[in-house]
Amino acid sequence: MTTADESKAVLSRWYDEMWSRKNFALVPEIAGPIYTRHEANGTRRVTAEEYRDALAGNLANAVVEDLRYRLIAEDDRVVAIGTWKIDGQQWDWVQAFRVEHGKLVETWLSGINFDGQWTPDVLH
Repeated sequence: MTTADESKAVLSRWYDEMWSRKNFALVPEIAGPIYTRHEANGTRRVTAEEYRDALAGNLANAVVEDLRYRLIAEDDRVVAIGTWKIDGQQWDWVQAFRVEHGKLVETWLSGINFDGQWTPDVLH
């Protein structure tokens, strides 16, 4: 069974090593071979390589900054409450993940606020 600390460690890499540095090559190392995404528009299953390529194609020139998040975990489930700016536009979100064998294999993201108004104190 995956522990809460292991789940948090995987998600910390997701944000700190992959997202903040736009090091999308890390996706297959951090996400499972099939990454199931439950999103506002429905559920889709992608391979880690497909997700890596989509991020690299859509965000290669984006400026990612001011990333702040908090993780809450129990066993193989971890929730991120976060905010960041992409190309100067603040995005705020709450997203849940499931970890299996040290990799992110499933996520639930009902939406992202693209007109972010969360202040840094929100994540206390």
